[in-house]
Amino acid sequence: MEIIRSSPADLVRRILAGDRSAEDELVERYANGVRFVIAQAAPDPSAVEDIYQETFCLALQKIRRGEVREPARLSGFIVSLARNLMIDHFRRTSRRQAREEPSDTGDLYSPEPSQLDRLLQEQRKKLARRVLASMPSERDRTVLFRFYIADDDKDRICGDLGLSSHHFNQVLCRARERFRNLLEEMDSQKK
Repeated sequence: MEIIRSSPADLVRRILAGDRSAEDELVERYANGVRFVIAQAAPDPSAVEDIYQETFCLALQKIRRGEVREPARLSGFIVSLARNLMIDHFRRTSRRQAREEPSDTGDLYSPEPSQLDRLLQEQRKKLARRVLASMPSERDRTVLFRFYIADDDKDRICGDLGLSSHHFNQVLCRARERFRNLLEEMDSQKK
């Protein structure tokens, strides 16, 4: 029996209509290509996985918001997202390495954060904790806390929650999106 695949434009239309199976189909269809493109430039396997997940999370967000101008060119859109995320990853990595390298400025540079930096960091932590605590879904809170704060191993989290690796990626992506939306909502209420 021959499997009929949706056209890229039809896939976008189905995702816009809220069809979760279309989201799964999108990931399955483009997973190998995206992973290949990322692996060509990122030798670190953890960076490949992070960029891979972020690519599909961002792609789905943009599709749901109707930001894909040419649905027929979906593969090019997804690959360009992956490349942009790789560039961003390398910029962050090089900045971090530059901060960690010793400087010849002597006493002018201190690796310790300033009082303002510490204050801002503490405020961000408090806000993140408040947003996390106010999330309605226990699973979202658990996944975000264990993956980002407790730094638990992905396989251990999957085993504890009974999730496959692919399903975990979807749960994590959706939890991050809900966190981001709630953060924006709380931020707009302060203004």
